[in-house]
Amino acid sequence: MVPPGNVTISCHSLRVSSRQCVVRVELFRGRANSSQASGSLSTIGIATYGNIAQEKGLTQDPNIEATPLPNREKECVRIDDPVVDSTPVTRKLHWVAPKSPNGLWGHRLGGHNREVWLSFRDGSKISDALYLALLADMPLQPPATHDHGFYTRYALSTLCLSVEFKKRPNPNTQYIMTRSNSAKVSNGRYDVNLQIFDEAGDLLALSNHVVYVSELRQRL
Repeated sequence: MVPPGNVTISCHSLRVSSRQCVVRVELFRGRANSSQASGSLSTIGIATYGNIAQEKGLTQDPNIEATPLPNREKECVRIDDPVVDSTPVTRKLHWVAPKSPNGLWGHRLGGHNREVWLSFRDGSKISDALYLALLADMPLQPPATHDHGFYTRYALSTLCLSVEFKKRPNPNTQYIMTRSNSAKVSNGRYDVNLQIFDEAGDLLALSNHVVYVSELRQRL
């Protein structure tokens, strides 16, 4: 998460080869210079760059029947819960999801599985992988499948997040589908495993999160 106010971003190459380039990215609150960081370190990222169009190597088909994506027009409705307007980023998006009989959004598959279609309210296309990096941090939280008041009771902190790009989106992509699931919710910490699909059902990206959750204090 980018903190409010002035920030400085520094980039350092860790490894460069004919196939990949690995870069360490550091985000500081305030300013940083070459001799010492005059701001406090907020976020560290490791980015591995490659050319998806030229990748070659081992390829396998999992040979399992994939669950079809929900039809956005016939099986889904727009989420009108105030939670989708609670931050400057989330209110830039349309959130369209299946609504299950228990009233929970995107809970069609049961368990901790969540599904939601996302698009930009201003009509911007999801035209490049950078958009996928942003949307990878926009899942419906898996634990909310079991708690109607989840977003009003808990504060969330992402401890770490990784994104792997599988395919560049078509430049005219309007909607993407995110499927999120959690293997274990325990002692205030849980994982989020995320898949991002285009409207044709092609896998665009994978993402993994570790999230720390704490109860919000009631204001007196």
